[in-house]
Amino acid sequence: MKKKIFAMVLSMTLAFSLAACGSPEVSGPADREPVTSAGNTTSDESSAEGSSTNESSSALADWYNSDDRKNLEDTINQMYASSGMTFSISIEEPGTIIYNYQYTETMNDGTNAEELYNYLRNSLDAQYQTFVDEIQNFKDAYGMPLTTLRLSYLDADGTDLCTMDFTEDYVPSTDGTSSSGVSSSQEYASLEDWISSDEQKLVVSTVNSQLEPLGLSIDIYAEGNVMVMDYTYTEQQDLEGLSQEDIASMFDEQVVPTFSSMVSSMFDSFENSYGLVLDDIKLLFHNADGTELYTKYFSEI
Repeated sequence: MKKKIFAMVLSMTLAFSLAACGSPEVSGPADREPVTSAGNTTSDESSAEGSSTNESSSALADWYNSDDRKNLEDTINQMYASSGMTFSISIEEPGTIIYNYQYTETMNDGTNAEELYNYLRNSLDAQYQTFVDEIQNFKDAYGMPLTTLRLSYLDADGTDLCTMDFTEDYVPSTDGTSSSGVSSSQEYASLEDWISSDEQKLVVSTVNSQLEPLGLSIDIYAEGNVMVMDYTYTEQQDLEGLSQEDIASMFDEQVVPTFSSMVSSMFDSFENSYGLVLDDIKLLFHNADGTELYTKYFSEI
């Protein structure tokens, strides 16, 4: 099951990094009507297990009670250990998985409720295809009748900051808000200018803190107007006996599907947030000794 877990974790890491791109210092509450189903869902395992007692033999309950769910929670909590946030999963029969993100420090200062809610909503909206694809990933991997993936952001005291339901027929907002979830507070003349900015350094630092438990690090740089996302394993990967074609095939199967679901959101994010229309985005993986393992341009995906 390691491959399945890796794919899900990578998806969430990318989602986090894209959100961090625009506004890494988010604070404030969301002023909204509470969602009953999410509000009554706790991250406590006994409570979540209680939600499945009536359907204890369902595929959804079986997955929730499996080591896969526990390993996914543990891995993502390691990723968020330095980010002031915890992660838990709960379920709601017959077909809803709930990702609960809870801040460890109070975000509600009573002054910018609408700003935070709009930021979270729009950031998630910009990445909707990732979450829609995740529903299909769960179906394919576990054969469960999943219909909804719910993302719920909670304040330190459990107050609901923003909750969104994603289904396979989800349609993103068309109310005129920025699809990236952030205002264009600063535009850059070129990709090189953004690469040289403090904001890029903060993005790289933030994403690396998320990737560290996965044994990966990232560098983001420019080749002309192509943004390069250069991942390096922190420990040497034993690939003895594998041809370059074998290695490429593994990456194509395990990594490309996750990245492909993020393509449009990443291009849109850079255009809407920074005024940058990228020619392409290059995905690159290196082994710990610097050996290039895999290269792919998003235009090829």
